[in-house]
Amino acid sequence: TYFQSVFISPIPPFTTLGPLFVILMITSAKEGYEDMFRHRSDAKVNSSPAIVLTKGGPAGATETIPWRDLRPGHVVVVKDREEIPADLVLLWSSEGVQAYVETANIDGETNLKIKKPASDDEGRPFVPSVAGAHETKFDLEFEPPNGKVHTFEGTFRPAGAAEAPLDANSFLLRGSVLRNTGEVLGVVAYTGKDTRLVRNSRAAPSKLSELERVVNNIIYFILGSMVTLTTVSLIAYLVFIGANRKNFWYICERTNRKRVPSLFTNECDVKNFPPPGSLWPTFFILYTNFVPLSLYVTIEICNLVQSFYINFDLEMYDDISDTPALARTSNMNADLGMIAHIFSDKTGTLTQNVMKFKRCACAGRVYGGDDAAPRDALAALKQLVVAPPNTGAPERDLVEIMAVCHTVVPDDGGYQAESPDEEALVRGACDLGLQFAARSPEGVEVTLDAPSGSRGANLSYEILATIPFDSTRKRMSCLVQGPDGKVRLLCKGADSIVFGLAGADGYRRYPGGKAALDLSLAQFARDGLRTLVLARRDVGGRERDAFLERWKAAETATSDRAGKRAAAAATLEKDLEIVGATAIEDKLQDGVPETIAELARADIKIWVLTGDKMETAINIGYSARLLTPDMYLVRLPAEGATAPDYGVANQLEALEAVVASAAARAAPSVRPPTTAALADSTLPEPLVDDDASTTGDAPAAASEHLALVVEGATALEAILGDADLERRFLRLASTCRAVVACRVSPAQKRLIVQLVRERSVVAPITLAVGDGANDVGMIQEAQIGVGISGREGRQAVNNADFAIAQFRFLRPLLLKHGRRNYRRLAKVIIYSFFKNIVLTFALFYFQSDCAWSGTSFYETWVYSGYNFFLGLLPLAWGMFDVDTSSETVAKYPRLYAAGLHRMDLNVTNMAYATLEAIGCSLIIYFLTRVVYDKGGNDGAWSPHGEVADVWVFGLAVFIGMVNAMNVRACVLVENWNKITVVFAVLQVLMPYTFVLFMSQGYNVFASDGFLDYDFYGVAYFSFAQFIFWLVTLFLVPAVVAAFQLLVIALHLEFFPNVNDIGKEIDHGYLDGEQPHHHTHRAFVPLRSRFNLHDFVNRVFFGHAAGPPAEVTRDSLRSISDTLGREQSMKLGLVDEPASSYNYDVASRSSFFSQADAGEEEKAAAGADVI
Repeated sequence: TYFQSVFISPIPPFTTLGPLFVILMITSAKEGYEDMFRHRSDAKVNSSPAIVLTKGGPAGATETIPWRDLRPGHVVVVKDREEIPADLVLLWSSEGVQAYVETANIDGETNLKIKKPASDDEGRPFVPSVAGAHETKFDLEFEPPNGKVHTFEGTFRPAGAAEAPLDANSFLLRGSVLRNTGEVLGVVAYTGKDTRLVRNSRAAPSKLSELERVVNNIIYFILGSMVTLTTVSLIAYLVFIGANRKNFWYICERTNRKRVPSLFTNECDVKNFPPPGSLWPTFFILYTNFVPLSLYVTIEICNLVQSFYINFDLEMYDDISDTPALARTSNMNADLGMIAHIFSDKTGTLTQNVMKFKRCACAGRVYGGDDAAPRDALAALKQLVVAPPNTGAPERDLVEIMAVCHTVVPDDGGYQAESPDEEALVRGACDLGLQFAARSPEGVEVTLDAPSGSRGANLSYEILATIPFDSTRKRMSCLVQGPDGKVRLLCKGADSIVFGLAGADGYRRYPGGKAALDLSLAQFARDGLRTLVLARRDVGGRERDAFLERWKAAETATSDRAGKRAAAAATLEKDLEIVGATAIEDKLQDGVPETIAELARADIKIWVLTGDKMETAINIGYSARLLTPDMYLVRLPAEGATAPDYGVANQLEALEAVVASAAARAAPSVRPPTTAALADSTLPEPLVDDDASTTGDAPAAASEHLALVVEGATALEAILGDADLERRFLRLASTCRAVVACRVSPAQKRLIVQLVRERSVVAPITLAVGDGANDVGMIQEAQIGVGISGREGRQAVNNADFAIAQFRFLRPLLLKHGRRNYRRLAKVIIYSFFKNIVLTFALFYFQSDCAWSGTSFYETWVYSGYNFFLGLLPLAWGMFDVDTSSETVAKYPRLYAAGLHRMDLNVTNMAYATLEAIGCSLIIYFLTRVVYDKGGNDGAWSPHGEVADVWVFGLAVFIGMVNAMNVRACVLVENWNKITVVFAVLQVLMPYTFVLFMSQGYNVFASDGFLDYDFYGVAYFSFAQFIFWLVTLFLVPAVVAAFQLLVIALHLEFFPNVNDIGKEIDHGYLDGEQPHHHTHRAFVPLRSRFNLHDFVNRVFFGHAAGPPAEVTRDSLRSISDTLGREQSMKLGLVDEPASSYNYDVASRSSFFSQADAGEEEKAAAGADVI
């Protein structure tokens, strides 16, 4: 006993703290291992060489120092394709008055940005050269460190000259890369933690996996049970002592000490026994193994191995980009099997982000297209551009804007552009006869093809001013002086913006005017093409000079520079003449339609969040099979809605009534089999015993034939931030099969994910996938973030939990790895708690045989080794177990329901496991007790008078228990391999070896106090008894195994679930029939129309939970017919599916059409679907 002055401890502290210390050390070692790689990465960056001008040395002299030694004031030399080592103010460039940098590491944008050195009023750099830098004296004043990567304010004060303001155009950010520039000089402004990159970065939010959350909740439940068991034991002790105190005089428990021998009373007088209430901590310590501390180490090891599986899965390896999948965090693996909502970006995520100029509208005609007539082909347009006289025609002006109005830079035979769209326009201009050839500080050069197709004349355009594109302006303009000496403003931008800048006679060069151009833009959008409107106007000399003066003043302003630039631009960007529009194609990635269709069949809801126009987003949805032709589309806001709230509140209220009415009209008998297959039989939707927290009633309805299309700039602006509208919006979105949000900003993407996570009726596990910096917010907001290694830098990947190269890799990531990881770890978790409940309850039963004294009948080190003895097979499950092959899961995506509906790890299953564990503990303890009590000479007494003491009995219970748990573990193994067999053998041998060592090694380790003398020889005595082997090796394991097999048989016969059906399919049987007898493998007759969850609800609550009411297409059509077309349009209810654009012809002839036909045939026969 220990700590007798406070309470009596039944076990030594080091046997409890020792395993805890080992667990903490292993966990710390794992975290340290990951930190070591981060430290090495940081050390590598900080040791990178930087070239600086030598202070006080000869002109142009340099030296090399590590990045960590850079300080403000150092003048750094950076060469082409080198990374900027600190935040620099640009002093000089080998390219004259400009330099080019790439900021993909900072904002994810792969475009080149133009930077200008600090210059005087005439535009000449203050520093003339590298050698001249030593002779240039100046003071630099700038703002304190902050995280604003797009702004910079400072003042350059050269000795003997007027000061000059500095802005972001002269500021080089650490982490950006110098491109297309020989070398530059820059003075260090900020280093280390003061740099914009570090200031702007925030640590990735700490994400607690759903599985860890569930385990923590179970731990709280176990601790509560432990407290209850401890309290019950204390009460039992007090009751027992109160009733039998008179018989315990020999342990000083008798109040009246008369007739008590002095041998006992002397000890009672000198010892200070703690009060009876102090036995509460005694019992609490006794039951410490109720909590399986080793579970956390087991989960960590399993997660690490599962991460390796993801990293080395060739099915998720992209050979084109030589990019494998990457698990950047190891604790979210199981959550991949519980995803309910996927939020996906479009450009670069669903599409390839490889833009190609496809079509254009000019002079009242549309050019291009796969089925265009010869006179409308792009080749015909090229002839109009290059044929003399080739100036002044709308066709020539259109291509001229494409070739000149941009910031593209030629690079190694190709182009570096601010965006893929801009590069596509420049390449399109090349194909149409105007080839962008070179860029200089003064302007650009374009080559005009000869009519014969050979290289023609070189045309020079002087760039007087460039008004850049940004997300607010949504347009870009260039003021240029052409080869003919005329000054023109060239502009391109979004139609909603450029149309507003058109003059009164702005459509005179486009036959049919704005209405005709709108029709062309609508057709482009229906074909899934990205559109821009191009415009121009002539600028007179006075207006040019006045604008340039304003622009220069705005560029050099020391305050409100952005506002002054916008005001100056507004004086020029007006009265535009519309020339035409361009259409750019962004193709879907390979396998996107198939992936989305299979994820939808797995009951995962997919939301696409994009900045594109509504028509473009809708048609991408059809091409990707997110939207199907049999769906009604609900548009928010409805057509014709106006500000300020666009009628969203009234529309949502009316749509709720429509959905409720449609659900009431839909008879249960016509529920589509794709959603009803398992709902009525083995899979309730939603499960009422999910661990997911709920905030209200279950969704009232659901539909496979309803999709929501919401616009960010209008409807979401009104919805987000209004609690009532958010609730109504989520209720409508939960009813729909798919959601498409268009015209959304990066901030709205994050808010949408946050809204679904925090305000949904049932808190779902969300996954966000994107490829650019604008997706980082939603990636960090979702429980799981997936970054796609695309063309927009690595910002998304760097902030994600998992990285993949193509969207189609989500299918194996979720349906294979996610499902397996969830099922593996769920089994490990429940088994870990199960075996410890058995251990603790057996100890609880023993208390009734030892006067509730808090005595343990397990030797302390043997007791502490329990989790270690039974730890190998759970590791084998977590690493190798495969209940259903990936091919079967791919064929029946509904098997993903295992994690989606928490079918393995939930309150109900944990309660069943607890009851079963209590049953097993009763069998183990009392069967051993009865046999040892009635076992004759081999029982409690030996023929030589040797007593089978508490250690012998405890060892028999313990070994029998370990063997019984080993049998259970073997029954739970789904597939055996060599490692699993080795683990099973070791798990059987370890307890015998350890017990023998602890029992017989006392003579060797007695001086260290490591072994207990009372346990000396117990193993030798026990192993010599036949009854020991009979009980521990045969009776107890056999009876416990029979009990567990009976439970499994009852479950499979009367309460099978979708996972059981899937395993039967995988093993080649369907209710005793060979699967090849079934024409359509997708339809599996289920064996039971009951499930255990419904049974419990019927018995205890008088009702069974079922799926939400199904809104069918027929009921929607009935409502639409009742409302009439005009009223339906006012509600935003549309039944006019647009055609998909051409590049997805394959999707119309793929497996979907055959699968749909098979579903209809089987639905008519009343069969069920997995």
